Amino acid sequence: MTRKIGLAFVVLAVLLSSFIGMRRTRGAARPASPTQRRQPQSAPDFGAYPFIRQDKNRIFATDTEAMRHFYASLDSLAGRTKQTVNIVHIGDSHVQGDFFSGHLREMLQADTSFGNGGRGLVFPYNAARTNGPFNVKVTHSGDWEGCRSVAKDRACNWGLAGITATTLSADATLEIDPNVNSALRYPVSKAKVFFDVEDAANFQVAVLNPEGIRSEKIGEGYIEFELQKPVESLRIGFRKTAPQTRFTLQGIALENGQPGIRYHSAGVNGADVASVVKMPSLGKNLAALQPDLVIVSLGTNDAYVRLDAKTFKRTYGELIQRIRRASPATSILLTTPGDNLRRRRYPNPDNSKAVKRIMELAEETGAAVWDFYGVMGGLQSVRKWRANRLAAPDYVHLTQHGYMLQAELLHGALMDGYATHNRKISGR
Repeated sequence: MTRKIGLAFVVLAVLLSSFIGMRRTRGAARPASPTQRRQPQSAPDFGAYPFIRQDKNRIFATDTEAMRHFYASLDSLAGRTKQTVNIVHIGDSHVQGDFFSGHLREMLQADTSFGNGGRGLVFPYNAARTNGPFNVKVTHSGDWEGCRSVAKDRACNWGLAGITATTLSADATLEIDPNVNSALRYPVSKAKVFFDVEDAANFQVAVLNPEGIRSEKIGEGYIEFELQKPVESLRIGFRKTAPQTRFTLQGIALENGQPGIRYHSAGVNGADVASVVKMPSLGKNLAALQPDLVIVSLGTNDAYVRLDAKTFKRTYGELIQRIRRASPATSILLTTPGDNLRRRRYPNPDNSKAVKRIMELAEETGAAVWDFYGVMGGLQSVRKWRANRLAAPDYVHLTQHGYMLQAELLHGALMDGYATHNRKISGR
């Protein structure tokens, strides 16, 4: 327990440090007009980092059909026969701050062949008293209590976000602005509010924007609002209608009504595979989002002290099964944990063991793998990443530029795989 608490403080410090640095270099938090909006950053010069294994930067799949659904969905989107391609990215602190997943989101959505289908899943992390993505601003009123899936002594109805925010206040509110520090514009025309259905009977959930709503729909574990017209930030009210009742929020998915890629990121600091498997509403939330691709980036916390390889593989297999049950057609991409040092100085050989089990699982379940551990350079490569200011001082997390580089590498591997898919279809 002591180690996990200490590691959580390190994670928070690293993410806050990165956030402050980004705010200093990016200027105003919210641009006044599209011409002032932060521009997508240029691609890193991979030649400057010869220790990166470009030969390993590809999507591995023993099953040739592993990525077919995702690539075929991109084809349909590019051909304008499909409205939206949904990507769900599940992970730990590497994903919660959204530096890695956020840059990948921007690159995919900035591609004019695909387009921007909306911001996707967000969560009011500050209401739960933890750090959130650098590119979303959340303000709240009322008293809220957070519950994270990584807590061993808690049992909450977690959804895909892996964290809940519960209020007993009579008139609590949330305002979510996804247009902070973003290179792309994310207007909101529709929103799915995921909640604990057992706790919501005596609460009224309403959109408070003056523009008003066009329609409202109740789904399994969520309520969906379509607005009269797009808004820059979404205001939601939670009004209690009976005493001694509470509302438990599991997350909010933001859409813009436009064709394109919608990229949902769901990361929790300190998450391991077991903490994701125990989320009761994981499958229900996934089914509602209808993902075409699920990216799973876990393993860092499983292997940080000592990896129980058999338990890791068995639990990871359960997670893959849950994803398959919730969305049978979806493509699944497993990313391996990057190299790190234990206590900032000792090599960690257990990451390679985790990589081996992940590769075995991919072969056995028909999933694909992106081997970031191999791309980094393998054992002790994090020292070179740190020497080049790509890794953080804890030798576990990356810097802003490091996460950007990681996103560029994965984007390149995905697009190479997509190009290969298209060549096979065309017979070239």
